[in-house]
Amino acid sequence: MASSSSSTSFMAPPPKMNKTSSMNSLRKTLGLKKPNNGELSMVPSRPMVSPTLSSPLGGSGAAPLEKDYHSLEYRLTHGHWRIFNSKSVFGNKDASVLVFDKKSNVKAPPKLGKSKTYSMFDLIKYETQQLMGLIHPRILHMEHNLEETKDYFSFATEQIFGNLESIVSDDSLDRLEIKLGVLQIIDGMSYLHNSAKMLHGNLTPDAIYVTATKTWKIGGFSFAVNAKEPNCYPCYPWTKKLPPCLQPDLDFLAPENLTQGQTTVTSAADVFSLGVLICWIYAGGKRLIDAKNNLETYHIIVGQLDAALQCISNELGPNLKDSMAKVLSLDVEQRPTVQLLSLIKHFDDPCLSALRQLDDIAQVFDPSQKSHFLSQTLNAAIPHISETVWFNRVLPRFNEQLLELPEMYYSITKPLFHILEHCESHNIHKMKPWIRKLMEATTHNKLLRAFILENMSALFRRLSDEFVEDKCLDVIILSLKSEDTSLQSSAVRGLPHVAEYLPISFITKKLLPTIMTLPPFLHENVPRQLDLLAALSALSDRCDVANIPQLFICISLCNSHHPVVVHAKSRIVQRLVMRDPNRLKDAQLFCIHLLNPLVTGLACKDLATFTCAHFDDILSSVRILLDVLEQRRYEMEDRVEHKQSNHHLGLNRLGNRRVSMSSTNLPRVMISAARPSFSSDSRKMSFLSADGRLEDRGSRRESRDSRGSLESDMSIRIGNGSDISDDSCFSSHSAKGRRQSWLDGYGHSVSLEQNTNGFLETTSRNLGDRNSMKQRNARASERRARTRSPNAELDPHREQPPARPNSFTNLGHNIVLTYRNLLYKDHT
Repeated sequence: MASSSSSTSFMAPPPKMNKTSSMNSLRKTLGLKKPNNGELSMVPSRPMVSPTLSSPLGGSGAAPLEKDYHSLEYRLTHGHWRIFNSKSVFGNKDASVLVFDKKSNVKAPPKLGKSKTYSMFDLIKYETQQLMGLIHPRILHMEHNLEETKDYFSFATEQIFGNLESIVSDDSLDRLEIKLGVLQIIDGMSYLHNSAKMLHGNLTPDAIYVTATKTWKIGGFSFAVNAKEPNCYPCYPWTKKLPPCLQPDLDFLAPENLTQGQTTVTSAADVFSLGVLICWIYAGGKRLIDAKNNLETYHIIVGQLDAALQCISNELGPNLKDSMAKVLSLDVEQRPTVQLLSLIKHFDDPCLSALRQLDDIAQVFDPSQKSHFLSQTLNAAIPHISETVWFNRVLPRFNEQLLELPEMYYSITKPLFHILEHCESHNIHKMKPWIRKLMEATTHNKLLRAFILENMSALFRRLSDEFVEDKCLDVIILSLKSEDTSLQSSAVRGLPHVAEYLPISFITKKLLPTIMTLPPFLHENVPRQLDLLAALSALSDRCDVANIPQLFICISLCNSHHPVVVHAKSRIVQRLVMRDPNRLKDAQLFCIHLLNPLVTGLACKDLATFTCAHFDDILSSVRILLDVLEQRRYEMEDRVEHKQSNHHLGLNRLGNRRVSMSSTNLPRVMISAARPSFSSDSRKMSFLSADGRLEDRGSRRESRDSRGSLESDMSIRIGNGSDISDDSCFSSHSAKGRRQSWLDGYGHSVSLEQNTNGFLETTSRNLGDRNSMKQRNARASERRARTRSPNAELDPHREQPPARPNSFTNLGHNIVLTYRNLLYKDHT
């Protein structure tokens, strides 16, 4: 405890306080630990500046560096420095002010002699002098020289985020960030050894600073020495006679520094210290050597480093553990150089390499090389980097190095959009400043505008920013009106992905009118017409009855007779009817813009080169439009008849009023040999209509009263017919396997209807005379006779097999019975 007493005898006396507060203050001042039982442990450690010291702003004297820095705010204590966030007076830039309170000074004991008497003041002056002469991206940048006042020593550096101990102990720290930080330290040490010809001499956690950009930088040059000869540095022994804070940290010193009579060391001494520091980092802040400032304990632990490495082998991993065994070797010759340490397999990672290049992007002066790295190398690595690193490393580098370089904006759009697309929702707000910058730059950067047009859906889905959305709408219109066909193509290709997010007022008042100005862009260009049809198909979901005419006119701009264009239009028809067929109110309009092109396309010779599925799909769309057209005609006739029916209310209901009823409510009769159906059922679906005729749901209707329900028919047709590979279009195959024509089935169904109608008309006339029962029986006999084979009349005594009733004869029999019951009921 002698050294501890001597180190604290020069401290300022603590203020008066109660016993508990006095003990806590003493413990903090001495840097002692409080054991679990509550008793004060007297195990010494390196003294640090007490965190209970008053703020420099609260003192009677002037604030540190007040002429150059203002708004000092305490940040943290790091080693013997208290660090304050501040703003520079010139430029109002972020910076950090490091302050040392002179009351915390520690001096060497007088018994060492005047020649060896020095204090913390001397170390601070030497440290800042060395730091001022070192300029490197991995060395802490000093912005203001050391300034001494009555109460403080202070100097300013770039903004410091935290110390290494707090960073390493954070469980959320990504392993890739650890690798990157260690490589940054290795780069800094390589600079010191090879360029500055300097030995750091005290590479400890307190010598590493973490800046605001999460870069690990080297400081703490209180014990740094310059080379006397190549790779030869003076060595000063570690002694118990000096306070620990006036010497290098024993736990990170190389063994050769403590060898009796040793006066010089090589850069391998720093390599050993670096190895111990790396083990401390990967172990989460646990010291590999914990000698408690005791030389005997130190030598014992150093002799058992192999066992110590084995204890943290899981944290290091196999590759790094093997390398650390060489780095921590007691044989100086076996230790690799610092630059060779960066080449080990542990650091062979494409993502790590990309992040290292990003840190040094400001040092790349070739714009093409910089652009290639950002758009290719970094973009390929981004998906394999964790989200934490995106916002801790990548985005800060963009803010620091690229924010004022608009010419690089296009190169970073791919990484930025990937981050926006895949980041968590609570991090999206961090992307808004960059997205706004990109949107503002689209006015002058065509490549950037084209990329945003084709990836605009991410902006609408992920961002909730009115400025960005308004900019997106402006970019769409400006690009469609542009004379650059590449921009027009990008705008058209991007519309299907953002159609659901566009305001309906924008679609009707700006977008569709702008699309109507594109005939020169579309002229005889099939790919462009296909892109526009895809966009209009997506926009059709947003159009109502009032806006459909505009959409139809835009569809007509794609006037190519190429089969793929015709097929794309047929898909639009099916999409319109599936979503809401009631929007097709104007029959003339959709006949001109939809039906006519499809019918013309069916006759196109080039369509023969496409599959039957494409032809059937187009044919299905034609049938659907015909059904819609028929339905619109029936609705018009119904409206006319409804007006006329008011003048005939007194007429006989049965004889003079036609009964109209939906065929969906009538019994279904199955008749074979039907035309191909859109459903999977190969049988023909026919219905008994209200006026006694057979109705074929798939064939032509001859009376508006025999029509079926349009909605149910559409659901059957579209539900099965909208599929391109509609196998149901093939009926039963003949011996040759010929596909049955729809016209053949249609003609067959018409012949059945004609025969049936003739029979029903005869039956209806005979039923007009209620007293001619014999005639009815004769007619029925005659009808049954017509169903017999002609051979039956030649051989009346021949036993005939029982007739097999078919569905058609059963239908006629049911009709006769129905009318007979009606007549008898009226007669009685």
